[in-house]
Amino acid sequence: MMKNLLLLVALSLPTLVFAQTTSDDSLGLAIAPGLTPVIANNQTEIGLFNTFVTYRTDDANEYRAAQLTNFLQFQRGMSRQNRLSAGVDLAFSNLRFGPASEVAPFAALGATPEFGFATHTLSAVGLRVRYVPFLDHYEFTVQSSLYFPVSTQDNRVILGEDRTRFSVQGNYATLFAAGWYVVGQVSPQVRISNKDRKQTSWELPLNAYLIRRILTTEYGQRLYVFVNAGYFSSFEKRYKGGLRQVNWLYSAGAGAQWVFGPQWSLSLGWQGLPVFDETIGVEKGTYGALSVGARYIGLR
Repeated sequence: MMKNLLLLVALSLPTLVFAQTTSDDSLGLAIAPGLTPVIANNQTEIGLFNTFVTYRTDDANEYRAAQLTNFLQFQRGMSRQNRLSAGVDLAFSNLRFGPASEVAPFAALGATPEFGFATHTLSAVGLRVRYVPFLDHYEFTVQSSLYFPVSTQDNRVILGEDRTRFSVQGNYATLFAAGWYVVGQVSPQVRISNKDRKQTSWELPLNAYLIRRILTTEYGQRLYVFVNAGYFSSFEKRYKGGLRQVNWLYSAGAGAQWVFGPQWSLSLGWQGLPVFDETIGVEKGTYGALSVGARYIGLR
């Protein structure tokens, strides 16, 4: 149960916000590592996104998990028309799990609990490509990633990073009033079976965002706030049958991003799980995820 629980919690983290339009009222948000703007030709992007997750299990043991995941991203612009960028992702995982009396809500770093376990490791390495399919519709972007597990076998099982995973993500942003945006996203993903886990999993995250630009300074700095709602579902193949739904959840969150200028931005977000499948094993009302991110674009 622990493996599936951690996997689902990681997938429900907040979450992706990206929109890029060609109007004067455009935005380029980078809230999390999933989908950030395609950068200009010969520019380099460095992103560091950190997510703190805490929850308690719904059994009688009153155990708590505290997890910190760090995503370090490098991207390089590769198109004269600013349509393509590619790079590498590194995922670092820190997890402590044990009795609530031993594990504080956000104490992901530190020694192994006496009656639990802990791991601190580079958990996955990924390749990522971002692409703008239509120059006349720059608000629509496509992204693809391929992640490989790199930690020890025990850590792979604990962290839910025991299989290679491939995803394709599509994102569309609409400006419906001055400073107001709606963003929709679909991100199908597959976890490919291997000798250790002889089952392929199919996953479908859906997300929607309402974004408001509330401040623009004379120096070009901007402040955005947003709310979001998401749905996640996982499927596996039945024996001699079709796909069956393994679990599902709904997420909701809010956050903000401060854009300092063409090079730097900082983001902060919070997410909860208001409704979820009972098989996930989280005690209702105990899940919380806090995300802090920074993004730098090197000018040409």
